[in-house]
Amino acid sequence: MKEYHIYVFTQPSCPPCQTLKDYVDCLSDKEQGELDFVPLRTPTGNRTALAEQFDVEKTPTLVVCHDDHNLTIQPDCYEDWDLVEVPVETIVGAAKIIRSLDSTLDAYTYAHPPE
Repeated sequence: MKEYHIYVFTQPSCPPCQTLKDYVDCLSDKEQGELDFVPLRTPTGNRTALAEQFDVEKTPTLVVCHDDHNLTIQPDCYEDWDLVEVPVETIVGAAKIIRSLDSTLDAYTYAHPPE
């Protein structure tokens, strides 16, 4: 089972982001469903918590994260499981994302079933 999440950080007035979105619009619904477009900045202009977490500074940026689990044993012997997203690949720039998107979807999702 693949446990990956693909984020694409964008901004509203970013021509390369629009180029990437236009390209993604031509993909199948299944492929599009694997990509989670998220804002780089809040309405006040600060980076979002997610952008801070993955150290994203520029748009568009694609970040592939592995869903991992963190186990902590509490002093009272209770187990505390937390989901932790660990970045495994970062691609910056519309042209680079477009060039690598097919292989990224192959490697980290089930959007391209085996023939």
